[in-house]
Amino acid sequence: MLDYRYQTFLTLTEEMNYTTTAKRLHITQPAVTQHIQSLQQELGVELIHYEKRQLSLTAKGKQLQKDLYLLQREIAKVEEQLTSTVEHNTLVFGASLTIGEYMMPGLIESYLNQYPAHDISMVTDNTQHLIELMEHGKIDFAFVEGEFNQSVFEFQKIGEEPFIAVCSEKSSLWKQEQSINDLFSTPLLVREEGSGSRLIFETAIKSKGIHLDSFSKVMMIGSIGATKKLVEKNLGISFIYQRAVEAELNKGILKKIPLSDFNVIHPFYLIYLKRIQVRGMETMKNFLKVAESN
Repeated sequence: MLDYRYQTFLTLTEEMNYTTTAKRLHITQPAVTQHIQSLQQELGVELIHYEKRQLSLTAKGKQLQKDLYLLQREIAKVEEQLTSTVEHNTLVFGASLTIGEYMMPGLIESYLNQYPAHDISMVTDNTQHLIELMEHGKIDFAFVEGEFNQSVFEFQKIGEEPFIAVCSEKSSLWKQEQSINDLFSTPLLVREEGSGSRLIFETAIKSKGIHLDSFSKVMMIGSIGATKKLVEKNLGISFIYQRAVEAELNKGILKKIPLSDFNVIHPFYLIYLKRIQVRGMETMKNFLKVAESN
């Protein structure tokens, strides 16, 4: 169990209101204030800043919040291991959408064939949200294709994939090689902000002095499946991992646009926080071995 003041602090960071925090913890509002003040005095840092009737977390407060979420998860795992009469391993991890949809099913099948008694819990989300889940202790590690802070995370490359432009078979864009500049008049379908593939695309075109605004029309689509359907209907083009459209390319309903000045191959990584030891490290390593052998 965490010190009661830390529990109060975490609840306050979620509610950002002293009154609702007190109600949630079934204590008085002055007690909440006293817990926070006592914690700040003991640590010698300001954690909560109050100005113009607004609460905000300081940099130290944000760091403590992240560390406490992780510590809570570690404590819960220890308690579970101590009280459980049956030893079993559970993988709790995340995968960015492309990896989760197009790589993980085969990897999970291979893993469970080797370790049938193990449990698996996988969250699929964009890279930014997966990083937040790791920082909050909700998942232990993640497979991502997006950018991440390498000073904060341990990482291991698990593969790489071409990142290509695709259009409908009904379009003429795939019939001859051209420059990315020749695509500006064509509607562009992109993923939501926070998506790893969108960041990769924006980074790649930025190096060429190109911005999303260079395209005449940009539509944000949060689903890979919906993006592919819209491209298939010739409502725009998209830049996407080749593996995500492999089936459609083989059927001929989507076509790769040959570009003379866009050649991007991006790695996929397994990442986890450096400052916290991942529970079940051996289990994670076993999963990684399966990933490397596929």
